[in-house]
Order: sequence, then structure tokens, then C-alpha cells
Amino acid sequence: MNSSISQRFDLRAAKYDNRLTAYIGERELRQIRQLVPPHSRVLDYGCGTGRTTLDLLKRRCAVTAYDISHEMLARAQGKISRLGLVANFVTEPSELNGQTWPIITCIGVLDYYPDPLPLLDTLHQYLDPDGHLIITYPNALSPLAWLYAFGSRWTIPVNLRTPGSSRHTAQQAGFHINTLLFAFPSLAPIGHTIIMSMSPIVALHKSKTT
Repeated sequence: MNSSISQRFDLRAAKYDNRLTAYIGERELRQIRQLVPPHSRVLDYGCGTGRTTLDLLKRRCAVTAYDISHEMLARAQGKISRLGLVANFVTEPSELNGQTWPIITCIGVLDYYPDPLPLLDTLHQYLDPDGHLIITYPNALSPLAWLYAFGSRWTIPVNLRTPGSSRHTAQQAGFHINTLLFAFPSLAPIGHTIIMSMSPIVALHKSKTT
């Protein structure tokens, strides 16, 4: 599945950045910023053309940016290099092995996985025991998200999820939900994008017993 998604995004890379995606992306970032303190060490997993990576770098975070699409990653590198900023760009998952981060952002990635559990299990391995994982889903309660899903049928089909099903999936993957936000608009429960900050359940249990 990863190779299929990678190939599709390689083909879309040149047209991925446009006014609409920039507009929606900025409204997502407004919510994400409150979840990632400045100067954080972050893995931006599925960085695409670098929108979230760039925003993190501007806030003086140390960012490792990973994507399975070589073309998307190349565009992110070019964009960030032109601004004189520096990130650690990674396109091979083996380069992430054995490392963990206090914060992982995975923005606009789980949209493309009918079963998100394998990817969440992978992200769990890269997260510090007391770290925070920030993910997004298109919201099945939002009319705007349904328009997005309809349009994606001609590119890369996306999967919508309700806030309730998102919580259930997170718990299945061993995460506790710390924060649930909405973007575009930032109104519950109809915002186009569900934004969730999660911590490993094991870390939560440890904090209660100490």
C-alpha cells in the first residue's frame, strides 16, 4: 500500500500546493501551534511539501521531516532551503529506526489509510514514553469534508472518520486522547479537520502510580 501511495503522491507533487490547500492548511496550523511548544524536537511524519515542517522551523523547533514520496520531500527541501532554514530530511524508514521523539506530528496522512492501526503502531514506536502524537483526520460530520472526499475520488481517495471513531481507534492503538480540536472552521463538531493530541496509555498509568 505504501508504494502505491508514494507513486500517487510523486505524480501529484507538482500540483499539491495551491491556494485552497494553503488556506485550509493555515487554519489547521493555527490549532496545531498551541499543541507544540517553540523549540520542541519534532518528527514530522508524512511531511509532504513541508507546510507543517516549515511552520515548526519558524518556531525554532528541531525537525526531522519524513515522507515516503521522494518528489514531495524534494519540494519540501527546496522550499525550506530557499528560506535559509535547516531540517533533517528522511525518505527511508530505516533511518528512523532506533530513534524516538518527544513530539510527532502526522498531519494529513491518516486520511489515506482505510485501516490506520498499523501506521499508529509504527508511530507509537517512534514516540518517547511520555511524548505526544498529533494527528489529523477529515471529519465525517463535516459537509466540507464530504466535498473533499468526493473530489479525492479522482486523485487519491480519502477516508472520513467521526470524532468518536477516531477516539476508539486511538485507544485500540494504545493512546490516551489529551486534546481534540477542530479546524476549518474551529467549531465542534463540524470542523472539516479533526486534530488530536495523544499520549501512550502506559505513560498515563505510570504518572498515576508515582
